[in-house]
Amino acid sequence: MSEENILISTRNLTKRFGSKEVLRGIDCDIKVGEKVAIIGPSGSGKSTFLRCLNLLEIPSGGTVTVNGEVLFESDMQQKGDELAAIKKKIRDLLSGEYSEEVQTHREEAEQVKADIKRAREELQEAKMKVKLLTVKIRRSRGKQKAAEQNHSDNSKDQGESLSMQLDAAMSSLEQKLDEITDLKETLAGINAKIRQKKREARQVADMDELARLKEAKKEASQAYRLAKKEHNGAMKRTNAAIDEHRRNMGMVFQHFNLFNNLTVMENIMLAPVALGVKDLKAKRKELFKRKLKGKDVSEQLSSLPEKLEIEENAKARARRLLKRVGLEDKADVYPSTLSGGQKQRIAIVRALAMNPRVMLFDEPTSALDPEMVGEVLEVIRELADEGMTMVIVTHEIGFAREVATRVLFIDEGVIKEDAPPKELFGNPKDARLKEFLSKVL
Repeated sequence: MSEENILISTRNLTKRFGSKEVLRGIDCDIKVGEKVAIIGPSGSGKSTFLRCLNLLEIPSGGTVTVNGEVLFESDMQQKGDELAAIKKKIRDLLSGEYSEEVQTHREEAEQVKADIKRAREELQEAKMKVKLLTVKIRRSRGKQKAAEQNHSDNSKDQGESLSMQLDAAMSSLEQKLDEITDLKETLAGINAKIRQKKREARQVADMDELARLKEAKKEASQAYRLAKKEHNGAMKRTNAAIDEHRRNMGMVFQHFNLFNNLTVMENIMLAPVALGVKDLKAKRKELFKRKLKGKDVSEQLSSLPEKLEIEENAKARARRLLKRVGLEDKADVYPSTLSGGQKQRIAIVRALAMNPRVMLFDEPTSALDPEMVGEVLEVIRELADEGMTMVIVTHEIGFAREVATRVLFIDEGVIKEDAPPKELFGNPKDARLKEFLSKVL
């Protein structure tokens, strides 16, 4: 893949939410004109990856490059992980936790804990059985009195049988109580051995190894502080470039995210007008600075558009796009009056109004009724036919097979397989992908 054709590139992309690692090092290149479908089970990191591409989610680490320009780069998380790993090794060495004898006793303790859990479950079953038999015996005595009046021996025999069952259940209950008591005593003994072995391990700890780890910790701490400083600097540069970046990357969400207090036309025009006016002010400011330095900028100033012209151009483009998706007559209505399929088509138009180089779709049909899915997919299919670069997170396997030029299968935060649709669906190599496709095809 030639570098000049790569529009978006990620290297070792990671994302964490607290202690949960959602993305675990994703390397991916997306070429100009490609239609990349992303599939995988729920919670696998698909949407997070998509949102990291336009920095709606700031990655925890790695590199995001767009059109050859590094938009985000940081190894702070990696350096932090390395420091944390060294600190853990020091704690383990000083605690004696990972001596061979301690580990053996830990395994014994885990087995005893499992036995206690099993015994407690059996105890609860025995208690329930005793309660049920007690209720049955109480009812049986009532029937027995009635039977004595009728000179019948059946109820008496039944009562004796229930009493025997109750005695057996009570005996089982007592045995389980005794078993749990014995297991707890065994566990206490094992824990005492663990404490003793840890003390012994600490007394014979390798001081040379400890010294080496402390020196490594010092170096890792310095590396982490430097990485953190570089990360903060990179974030400032990223924040400065992020608006320009997002202009070229349209985003369509699962739940439309239209402004209900604005008409359809106002929703579509909002971003082009706001950014057009912002650009206009910036250009005027720059030209006035040059004018103050004695340069003649009258021709450039006169050529700048007025705000009204920006609005009219945005409105004209919005009408063309609405006509394209068959919703020209909905320009002046509010989103609350539209169906789900119509709202999603408006959301696509809103993204296209910025004339982006790439479109990102985050499960665009997941919030739609089945009968509305087709009209949205048809719009996306038309964009694909026109050569728009697209990245689509989707559960519509048939659509991915038909439209995509590449399919990524993401599971547990990593790309498990990356191949053309015919190969990925027809001859999957990854075992997890095979399992996934067996459930969705």
